[in-house]
Amino acid sequence: MNLVFGSIFLFILIIPGLAFRYSYLHGTYTKQSFKISAVDEIFWAIVPALIFQLAGIIIIENLTPYQVKLELVYKIITDSGTINFALIRSSLLYFSLYLLTMIGIAVVLGLLVRQLVRKFRWDLKYPPLRLNNEWYYLFSGEILDLEKPGESKNIDLIQVDVLMQTGEGPLVYSGTLKDYFLSRENGLDRIYLSQVYRRKMQDDLTSNQPNVGYLERYLDARYYSMPGDLFVITYDKILNINITYHVWSNILEDEVNENE
Repeated sequence: MNLVFGSIFLFILIIPGLAFRYSYLHGTYTKQSFKISAVDEIFWAIVPALIFQLAGIIIIENLTPYQVKLELVYKIITDSGTINFALIRSSLLYFSLYLLTMIGIAVVLGLLVRQLVRKFRWDLKYPPLRLNNEWYYLFSGEILDLEKPGESKNIDLIQVDVLMQTGEGPLVYSGTLKDYFLSRENGLDRIYLSQVYRRKMQDDLTSNQPNVGYLERYLDARYYSMPGDLFVITYDKILNINITYHVWSNILEDEVNENE
């Protein structure tokens, strides 16, 4: 029974680390899912949790009249020796306040560290700081910054070509990326495209005609415009994805060259 209690208590001590990791990874722009029950999440939360707890002990013992009884913490976690439950009950309120304070600090620090890392692009320089979401770097174009820093800032439009297997055979859906969402396993769940055209792969295989420019698809008989404001594609229907990063000046230049 004490071993179970010790495991629960150890998990409670790690909660500030989990809160920090969640705050750092989670955000609208990252679309990052967070699996709080996953072993890997707990593992990566141990280091920040240890830092928070050590900092908390130092602050409490130097700025307050209270002393942290580390021997009691050790006995609870390791299930060794006799545990004074009366002392635990009398300290429960103060410990709860301490834990809530640590969680709040962890969340704020997670947000601040993420903003600092993103501002200076340290996640691109140092893999351990990288957001656990490869789709963000692909769909934002920041994957280009790994070789040429600042290259993603020139992107004006992201074109996504999706190959899907349908009742009509393989079809390519081409459109402008508007948004995307991840599954609970951090895989791609669905993508939202606008200005979508589709064409049959068979038409590409039986025709020697090159693909027209992105802005001239409506002139090509192989393309069929999909009506609507947003076209939603679920990942389980996708065979493969091609991503093209466009700069408006390059798009217009390509269109002029093809028309000459």
